[in-house]
Amino acid sequence: MLMWIIIILTVATLLTMYLGMRLINPTRMGRKWKVAAWLIMAGLLFGQRLTWFLRRDGFEGELFNILEWVGYTFLGLISILIVFMFLRDIPLLVRAIMSGLYKLFVKRSKRPYFTSPNLERRRFMLNASNAVILGATVPLTGYAMFNAHRKPTIIYNDLPIPNLPEGLDGFTIAQISDTHIGPTLRGDWLRMVVDEVNTVEADLIVHTGDMVDGSVTSIDGLVKSLADLKARYGTWWCTGNHEYYSGVQAWLKESERLGMHPLVNEHTLIDTGKGKILLAGVTDYRSSRLEPSHVSSPADAMKGAPDHDVSILLAHQPRSVFEASKVGFDVQLSGHTHGGQYFPYTLAIHLFQPYVRGLHLHDDTLLYVNTGTGYWGPPLRLGSVPEITLHTLRKK
Repeated sequence: MLMWIIIILTVATLLTMYLGMRLINPTRMGRKWKVAAWLIMAGLLFGQRLTWFLRRDGFEGELFNILEWVGYTFLGLISILIVFMFLRDIPLLVRAIMSGLYKLFVKRSKRPYFTSPNLERRRFMLNASNAVILGATVPLTGYAMFNAHRKPTIIYNDLPIPNLPEGLDGFTIAQISDTHIGPTLRGDWLRMVVDEVNTVEADLIVHTGDMVDGSVTSIDGLVKSLADLKARYGTWWCTGNHEYYSGVQAWLKESERLGMHPLVNEHTLIDTGKGKILLAGVTDYRSSRLEPSHVSSPADAMKGAPDHDVSILLAHQPRSVFEASKVGFDVQLSGHTHGGQYFPYTLAIHLFQPYVRGLHLHDDTLLYVNTGTGYWGPPLRLGSVPEITLHTLRKK
């Protein structure tokens, strides 16, 4: 945790310095206004992280919700802005280095090493390019906010299973994931999601983790609509990493009260009368760091399994598929990645996750990665959509 705090503070410091020097200092504002702008920017960048840590330590309240809304929105805008600024500044930096080397080693006998730059022209060009970048970033951020809160898209996906009984061909599973109910995703949004899930009339409903961001006492009223999810064979879920930040034991009990049955390294048998589905779930891939008794184990989830026609594992992180495939699960349903959530992180996410979105075949295990029904952090989606997945078992 200490290392994580150091990394966050270091990144916030570097962002503040870079944006202050390249965005605030070149303006023609007076010194007092520049100091105020620096302080506001630093306060938003550092303050958002502070409220996040305080919330994890049990501090709650509407003030924290407001601060996180403002802080996360600002962070989202900055994270897009910074990419555009890097695209402008990195070539300038490379050019400056190459020009200096050229003057130093190639032309040193013909002209002075250094010539006085036209500072006013540089300042004008910097301010003009900053204006263009801001002019593009602000509406882009607004659109990304709208996209994050719109009605989730229903994605229809077939799961081809070898030797599937005829009676299970056409069996449907509605998957939601990463709803992150808490400071910025509230009860009215979840009500919309629940209503949308119920419209597909799935045989089974699953939630693949990161259901909440907050303790049971702080957001209990926001999740009550989960009790209205309707499926013939019930609603089941596995824990994500954010449940462990929010009090996992309390949420396991609360979810049962809501009619959402947790699968904690265990399985249940769903017998439709026409076929048998082994539905299993594991704790989050790294859950044991915060809850030592919750070591994520597909092997334990499969242990003692009765005869079945198809086995499905709920695992928050896609990387659980490496062990799930060795154990012999036919299908793994996951979330966690958010599909990168918004550009350009929709591209960067591939550097950190083996599978990011959609359907994949890993050895003999089908893996589907839901891009998230909600979002986490900045309330933005750009290049990915909020998703409800309707899976249909098909005989291969």
